[in-house]
Amino acid sequence: MPQRLKTGPKHVAQTRITAGEWRGRVVGTPSGLEVRPTRAMVRQSVYDILGSRVVGARMIDLYAGAGTVGFEALSRGAASVTFVERHREALALIAETAERFHCRDRCSLVGADVPRWLRGAAAQTSEATLCYVDAPYQDPQLERVLELLGAAPPRLVVCEHHRAREIPEHIGNLTRFREARYGLTTISFLQRDAAPSDGTA
Repeated sequence: MPQRLKTGPKHVAQTRITAGEWRGRVVGTPSGLEVRPTRAMVRQSVYDILGSRVVGARMIDLYAGAGTVGFEALSRGAASVTFVERHREALALIAETAERFHCRDRCSLVGADVPRWLRGAAAQTSEATLCYVDAPYQDPQLERVLELLGAAPPRLVVCEHHRAREIPEHIGNLTRFREARYGLTTISFLQRDAAPSDGTA
């Protein structure tokens, strides 16, 4: 479980990077139920599965929270991360962490509702190597988010969701090819369908 520390007038939970350049470094996350940082064990397992595909990746971190998943990718060699998060407190913590890690030039911060942003971001999503989706477990918009991604798909989508929620095998131009389960959490991996001129999906 993240450790809680007192920082100024608010309490901030802390979690740590599991591997790479910043292994052991702390990422602060706002306390409360709306921002639920991905557990370190789950992050480590996901990135172990992704392996070298993270190196050089152009990543989009949807429902970024305080950015733990995105910073883990940067620590493991991702080229850049676009953090999309509607909560200002969480975005402020992402900016603070980026400054501490000296990686602000590799980070883009977007303060927006995820489905609304995706409706105008087809160019960004289709050019992305990797997209991580970590919507609140009861969020009714998850299916819509995946449909929008399927219409202009990144090369690879990783979706974290409650184990009771089933992700379709095919969503637009995305195909689910793997699942991994960790207690109440399921991670679904989806890849872009290969077009006739694209053998790299």
